[in-house]
Amino acid sequence: MATFFALTASSRNRRMNASFAQRADQDSHDLRYDHAQMSADRIIPVLSLSVLALAALILALQGKKNQTFDGVVVRNFMTYEFYPNAKDCNYRGTPYLVLPSERSREAFTTYAADPDHLDRLFHGAWRAKLNGNLSRIGRYEYRKTYWRELSVNYVVSAASISCSAAR
Repeated sequence: MATFFALTASSRNRRMNASFAQRADQDSHDLRYDHAQMSADRIIPVLSLSVLALAALILALQGKKNQTFDGVVVRNFMTYEFYPNAKDCNYRGTPYLVLPSERSREAFTTYAADPDHLDRLFHGAWRAKLNGNLSRIGRYEYRKTYWRELSVNYVVSAASISCSAAR
């Protein structure tokens, strides 16, 4: 009788092991299918977001034509720099090299009436709203390297600001 129970128990164990092995094969196949499905479900949104981010980056790197820009124009000797979105003398960030037209050059001219203030001929700051063409991102060199050039079509408004104490 003990042998009967031992044979029955061992056959039952073999059947259970075979059943578990069959389920494991089936489950691993299901897991592989689910893993492949999950990968495809993840890849498609990530890929589409990557394409959208690349398109937005390309648009941001391109230049802008006939746009209005608001910020501070700073003149150091014969170089004009434009700090976009600056409101006062606390301008920061990467400036654009300004290529003024003849009409815009008149708006950014300071006249020194006395010899004590000759530095006004070479230095000045203006809170300005400009219409112009912004170049694409690149390396533009004029006495130092700039990332962009702003070619001014015309000046919408310009008001001189005194930055001697603030800078």
